[in-house]
Amino acid sequence: MIEHAMTEYKKRVSEVRGGSKARPRDPNERRAQFEAYADIFKEPYPASITVTNWFIAAPGREIPIRIYSQKTDEKQPTIVYFHGGGYMSGSLYTHDTVVANLAAGTGAQIVAVHYRRAPENPYPAAVDDGFFTLQWLEKYADRYKIDLDRLAIAGDSAGGGLTAAISMMSRDRQGPKLAMQVLLYPGPMNTNTETDSYVRINHDPQFNKNDLEFYLKAYLSDKLDTKDPYAVPLQATNYADLPPAFIHVAELDPLYDEGLLYGERMNADGAKAEVRVAKNLEHSFLRAVTVSPEAREEAAYLYATIKRGLRIG
Repeated sequence: MIEHAMTEYKKRVSEVRGGSKARPRDPNERRAQFEAYADIFKEPYPASITVTNWFIAAPGREIPIRIYSQKTDEKQPTIVYFHGGGYMSGSLYTHDTVVANLAAGTGAQIVAVHYRRAPENPYPAAVDDGFFTLQWLEKYADRYKIDLDRLAIAGDSAGGGLTAAISMMSRDRQGPKLAMQVLLYPGPMNTNTETDSYVRINHDPQFNKNDLEFYLKAYLSDKLDTKDPYAVPLQATNYADLPPAFIHVAELDPLYDEGLLYGERMNADGAKAEVRVAKNLEHSFLRAVTVSPEAREEAAYLYATIKRGLRIG
């Protein structure tokens, strides 16, 4: 095992996942494994927030959401959050502690969204659920004490890819105006799996190039030649007029290049993007805050950046 700032985290996760064995290909087994390892670092809710579960009624389906609210009667800056899991696994439960910490650390209200997942519901199901949720929250902003001048979206891993896609969709379809987009170790959001970081950072048997290709094929129904930017945000040709972005990438992540490229293209087209590299950290480092001082430092930087972007405090 490579020694770095997440060694203890990786050790505990590896024990749950069966050592160096490759991750299961069956979606239900993969989801169950994710739920199990999320338990390792689960913490009680911070005292500063209240948590409520709800369902959004959408055409032909319900979209589960979990709301992490500040204890106030005032309108709140609000972040709509999309969990990671390769568009296939992950849930409100697997990201519960990460999102609760985000709410406590920023002082924002967080609405976490459990979108439909591949392969049963491939693209565009997840993007449609995310954009529908954003529009629904705009409609019911008063009911949920949402300050629409300080509305943002965020996501980690595949949720970061959804964040990019929904930012584009909201721009193109006159959706809610977003104050900020936050992408945390985002991807896969590129059909090019021969990038430098995909090839160079391939030491983890449970999160590597083959694993990411598996996710992409499931999400895109094997249509890896798609040019649809809502499916693959790095296929876009126009990054102008997107909401300001904070992109947090991990130095030891196969997805490293994707976050950098998204930021470069935004800045080249006149949009504003800040890219922060979390040195000596791997994918999903926000889960490691209890065992890694470096991860805690990066989390603190993230929270402070969001507070500035949403004018909190």
